[in-house]
Amino acid sequence: MQTKPEAMLAEHLQAHPFLQETAELYTELTAAVQAAVVPAALPEAEACAALVQDGVPLLQNKELQATFVKVAAAALPEVLAACQKRELPEAVHKAVADWAIWSDEAGRKEVQHFFQLLLQQQDAEVALFAAQAKLPVTVLRLVGWDIVEALVPGELKQAAFWTEHGWQKNYCPVCGRQPVMAQLKKESEANGAERFLSCGGCHTQWHFTRIGCVYCGNKDTEQLPIFIPDDGQVRLDTCNKCRSYIKTYVGHGQEQVLLQDWATLHLDVLAEEKGLSKHGNVIVAQE
Repeated sequence: MQTKPEAMLAEHLQAHPFLQETAELYTELTAAVQAAVVPAALPEAEACAALVQDGVPLLQNKELQATFVKVAAAALPEVLAACQKRELPEAVHKAVADWAIWSDEAGRKEVQHFFQLLLQQQDAEVALFAAQAKLPVTVLRLVGWDIVEALVPGELKQAAFWTEHGWQKNYCPVCGRQPVMAQLKKESEANGAERFLSCGGCHTQWHFTRIGCVYCGNKDTEQLPIFIPDDGQVRLDTCNKCRSYIKTYVGHGQEQVLLQDWATLHLDVLAEEKGLSKHGNVIVAQE
């Protein structure tokens, strides 16, 4: 019997069959990582909330980051072994196998260095690291962030938790990445729809102001055009000032699917045709 998320995914793929191969890749990798990784033993939730009061995301805290890097590096061999057992495209399977060989031969500090670069969002250095290791950077970033996401305890990814503790910044309270998607949802009958941002790295969600560009802060509504595709479930909120966009889910009932960036790749094509820039995607290096 299908679970609700699986049923929603099947429905979405039936409507967008060109996404089938992409969906299979993401779901297979995610399943492998989730099977091999358990959440890290971070400080109690309230202590974590206290650590970010100065605006520094949780995993950018030097001491906590150092611990998290060690845990992520230790999880890598088992994750790669699990990935090799999944039905992946040939090129991805080879990349995972090559990475496993590399990790067996590399020193512990080299593996930790990769996760440190990843968490610090040193994209140029991650690309150099991949080139020197002769490994595809896209697979390293994708699997690496899947491991980070799996290590973050579920409570710390919930919008309600960060709303309670007043986080209203335009970057993730857990890992510090820019948001990759947004969602409009009505929290109460008394208020209108509110905006929540979603991190493409650790999948944390948090509340953010309804009006304005989530990247540059532009609040001139005449410079913030909205494009609504035919299906109306996800729209493009754009900014003429910084020439960026964020995909915003405005529907209801398919959150498990449509808050995943890969599920709306057709909208990225539309945005690219308009000359707009993408932010927050884990496999796209930021300038």
